[in-house]
Amino acid sequence: MKLLKLIVTAALAVATAASAQEWPTKPIRLIIPYAAGSGPDIAMRPVADRLGQILKQAVVVDNIAGAGGIVGSQTLARAKPDGYTFGFGNNITLAVNKSFFDKLPYDPDKDFQPVGLLFDNPYILVARPTLKVGNLQELIAYVKANPGKANFASGTGVGSGSHLTGEMMRSQAGLDISHIPYKSGSQALSDLVNGSVDVLFDNVNGVQQFIKNGQIKPLAVTSAKRLPQFPDIPTMAESGFPGFEAVAWGGIIAPAGTPPAIVQRLNAAIAEALKSPEVVRANQTMALNPLASSTQEFSAFIAKESVKWARIVKTSGAKPE
Repeated sequence: MKLLKLIVTAALAVATAASAQEWPTKPIRLIIPYAAGSGPDIAMRPVADRLGQILKQAVVVDNIAGAGGIVGSQTLARAKPDGYTFGFGNNITLAVNKSFFDKLPYDPDKDFQPVGLLFDNPYILVARPTLKVGNLQELIAYVKANPGKANFASGTGVGSGSHLTGEMMRSQAGLDISHIPYKSGSQALSDLVNGSVDVLFDNVNGVQQFIKNGQIKPLAVTSAKRLPQFPDIPTMAESGFPGFEAVAWGGIIAPAGTPPAIVQRLNAAIAEALKSPEVVRANQTMALNPLASSTQEFSAFIAKESVKWARIVKTSGAKPE
């Protein structure tokens, strides 16, 4: 009986390996749990195109937006783990949501197999052009002199990285400042430019052109170090918020149960894609920092980030609205 079990196990392993060598034999679906034209969508398009070239099958982006990434992530969790459906996971869907919400329709720890990291991207605190502040300390002074009158917007609503970073600032500085959630970063940014809201934390790739055009005022970056693209913009820590760091990141994940050999093949393809001239140029244009990793490294990274963002959620005091 034991010998038969060993033979069956070995046969299955050989069959799985052979299947992985032939994979893919048809187009691959890549679920992005955010709207077309959003930051994650724009960042993923060059990667998806290059992966399609490497794997010699189209990688078809499927935008399933809603509830801050929850709807698309739930769809991915329920997908058949056959190696033909993957998804984009980030600091929100994989780390923040499980601390922010009491209940989720998916389990970030059990429903997904991490495949590979792609990039990270800090936030920049930006202000409307008519706000009479030139740096973060002047903003803090303005808010404290006008309690309850100032506001901060968030690009993808309650529980987003933009929202929680704003809540961190409010909590650490003891500010009386209101939160205005938006359904998309483009809407929030548009209202910031026209002066309808005061400040906004947004990813570098979302605001860099507006900064260069002088349409909004940059006050501070949320990374530990200044950015090469904007060396004159100080960090939050340099501006009176010691230890303040919040950086968005993203990678590709698979439904739990996806054959390991296929996961490893896609991981290798991701590493190759990140080195390609097309993706390198796109990442540089969008101020994305490439972060190739093994599947194990990605899993460990998610675990570490989950602890960090749980602390941020607790410190911020933010709750679902």
